[in-house]
Amino acid sequence: MKNAEAIKSISLDIHEHPELGSQERRSSKLLADKLESAGFDVERGFMGMDTSFLARYGNGSKKVAVLAEYDALPIGHACGHNIIGAWAMGVGLSLVNELGDATLYVVGTPAEEGLGKYAASKVLIAPQLLKMGVSAVFAVHPGGEWMVGANLLGVSRYSYVFKGRDAHAAASPEKGINALDAAVDFYIALRMMHGLLDRKHQFVLSAIIKDGGTAPNVIPGRAEVWADIRADEESYLDDLIGKVNDRARAAAAINGCGIDIAQITPKISPFKRNEALDDVYYAAAKKYLGDSLISVSEAYSRIPEASSDVGNVSQVVPTSHLTIKIGPKGIPAHSLEFLRAAGSQEAMEALITAVAIGHDAVLNFVRGQLRTGALSVFRKPICGKTWYSMVQDDNLEKVQIAVDRWREKDGANRCLNRRIRGVWRGLQKLLSRDWSKRGRNGGC
Repeated sequence: MKNAEAIKSISLDIHEHPELGSQERRSSKLLADKLESAGFDVERGFMGMDTSFLARYGNGSKKVAVLAEYDALPIGHACGHNIIGAWAMGVGLSLVNELGDATLYVVGTPAEEGLGKYAASKVLIAPQLLKMGVSAVFAVHPGGEWMVGANLLGVSRYSYVFKGRDAHAAASPEKGINALDAAVDFYIALRMMHGLLDRKHQFVLSAIIKDGGTAPNVIPGRAEVWADIRADEESYLDDLIGKVNDRARAAAAINGCGIDIAQITPKISPFKRNEALDDVYYAAAKKYLGDSLISVSEAYSRIPEASSDVGNVSQVVPTSHLTIKIGPKGIPAHSLEFLRAAGSQEAMEALITAVAIGHDAVLNFVRGQLRTGALSVFRKPICGKTWYSMVQDDNLEKVQIAVDRWREKDGANRCLNRRIRGVWRGLQKLLSRDWSKRGRNGGC
């Protein structure tokens, strides 16, 4: 592959010079400079963020984006974002002079790990991609297996500051109000919630006591807990946040403390699958990986283990995700083992394979493997079957209204009714129409 050595070199450079989220000036510049030198139009400081960029190549009607990340953890690139940034850049370089009637965006997205003022930057970037008319997004993340399809939980991080009153622990304990007691009671209540929650959902509650006082001979007047609240559905995440906040207020009240509750990072959404786009990515990956690629159905069945702001992108623009194998199955992210793997020769070879997969997936998409324009997947369970069809966004609402009216009038369970079968046949014709040949009045 052309530029293979340059791609690997930049990945290793970023790995050797880790920068925390919202501070990735060197890494961002490295990627943006390389894309600009290859003919991309580069907007630095995209969406008002110093370490973000938007690189555009082409000016066609079919618009596709690939996402770059490049922030590190305090111990270094123990989540492999050096690979993600180099991958997105590499896909961009590989597609120069090959796009035809298409536009490719390489989007530099800071602070995926949730650190600094640009934490979870894709929360801001996602609506802009929709506004720009992007119809498909491809993303990657390193891990221990080759896999297309993501299971990611939504997450929101909160700070709980308990406010009591300092006092000497021996001389005048009765004058103190122990904020640490409130924090500990809240922490225990949070742990006990696991047995009380809806088991139909996937969720994770985790917390640390960030501040518990300054000296053991002083009753602490201030204590702080940070909590991550995760769930597999947006509505259930909101419900969990309410329950956790209620327990924090109760712990404060029981101990006579005040409390300040603050959301630390933007709310990250669960990942929304797009099966049609996953099929495109999978077909491209299968060509290079053969039997070492996990099936999409198996990927969908996995229990969610993490969260990412790419979930926010997937909620508004069709998004597909590839996991790049850089180490053994089960390798723990955010560990020293993962840090070493992200800079290994195995990882660099996998990176080049992933660039080739991304190259093919983008080309397959823009060359018409899926309907051009804004991509929507219309899926409804009808009579025990799931039907889906690709339709333009401007017609999706009409189809949705038709199905909703059908359901309201006749009921979803009366599948043997002749009238319902006739309505569904009509809907199938509507879904299969060639919308590029609509009449002057829209054809619907």
